[in-house]
Amino acid sequence: MSRTLIDISQDLLELEADLENLEGLPQEQVEELKLWFEELQEEHREARDRKLDNYAALIADLSARAEARRNEAKRLMSRAQTDEGKVRSLKSMLQWFFAQHGYTTIETDRYRLTLANSGGKAPLLLDEMPIDDFPPQFVKVLREPDKDAIREALETGQELDFARLGERQQSIRIK
Repeated sequence: MSRTLIDISQDLLELEADLENLEGLPQEQVEELKLWFEELQEEHREARDRKLDNYAALIADLSARAEARRNEAKRLMSRAQTDEGKVRSLKSMLQWFFAQHGYTTIETDRYRLTLANSGGKAPLLLDEMPIDDFPPQFVKVLREPDKDAIREALETGQELDFARLGERQQSIRIK
């Protein structure tokens, strides 16, 4: 049977309402939840399991909502990128029109259109060539730890005074 927010107990509905504008749980809510979980320990198995089922349903609902919002954000981002491409094309045609007819500024009823040189630094144009062919004073060398090599050394028992393997964390899985 599929659960919805309608099936979730009132205390969890209130928790969900409290979380609406927050990114996580404030300390006060964490303390309340700890008490709620402690009280679960004292309840009969059926009541405990029903409340945990409702709690998991709230998590599942919030997870599904987050996924839907992520998908909607991707969809809107794609639409925004399409619009930005159209803007670039339309501006390019307007720039062509201005250049073809020698215009620098035109005033319309709503807008002032101006063909202007961009400010800032002049664009840097580099010839296509292998990085090794550049003189050394014009090449940046980026150094970073080789995490794969460090991990491999630690996993094979080598002791390193600058690194160690941490403990794997636990997580809850709801199926």
